[in-house]
Amino acid sequence: EEPVVTFPDDYPNSVRHFLLIGFLGMFIGAIVFFYMGISRKVNTITHVLTFFIAAVAACAYYAMWAGLGVEFKTTDSTPRVIFWARYVDWAITTPLILVDLALLSRTDTPTILTLVGCDLLMVITGLIGALTVAPYKYCWWVAGLAFFIIVVTTLIGRLNNAEGYGGEALKGLSWLTIISWIVYPVVWIVGSEGTGALGLSQEVGIITLTDLVSKLGFGFYLLANLEAPGVDEEPLNTSSQQYV
Repeated sequence: EEPVVTFPDDYPNSVRHFLLIGFLGMFIGAIVFFYMGISRKVNTITHVLTFFIAAVAACAYYAMWAGLGVEFKTTDSTPRVIFWARYVDWAITTPLILVDLALLSRTDTPTILTLVGCDLLMVITGLIGALTVAPYKYCWWVAGLAFFIIVVTTLIGRLNNAEGYGGEALKGLSWLTIISWIVYPVVWIVGSEGTGALGLSQEVGIITLTDLVSKLGFGFYLLANLEAPGVDEEPLNTSSQQYV
């Protein structure tokens, strides 16, 4: 009879440490973002969204650290540890990141729907792939990659918006998002979800660091470059008004 694997007891120490670092970083970030919002004369949508990005991630990391949102997958070629709580986190936080960018560039509503819709499909296909076995799981990964490419091309299209909204901050934030998000499908394919070539500790460490950069780094960069109070509450592009 095979020994029963339980979490968090069977985590390697390094994995528990990385998950704890992720939780503490996001928890502190959420407090700071919340304070930055309420300490203004006028709180902004951007401050509120950025707070929720960090708060949701903090909950996910605490859950994983405590052994929730993780599955020991024995149906694959070798047993794998799958952190499905990550995908719940990403399904909530990555659309919020994209909405933050959309507010900065005053993106029209159809473009926002395209970004958020493709982003959700990207996360969902990644999760389904993580819970499936080869060769089917790689088909789901390819589907997720296709949706990711649509998100990236749409973001790049908004970088050079004719109105000039967002300026250098938009460019920096968009490229920070694109470059950091590229890490996720790469780690998926070499980590537990994919080939399993990457050790669990290295996988969790890389994902945690990338999450901190793409959420906290993004948040501080965004709020530091936010213009006058209420800037993100002005009307969106005129072309979007018929859809609102």
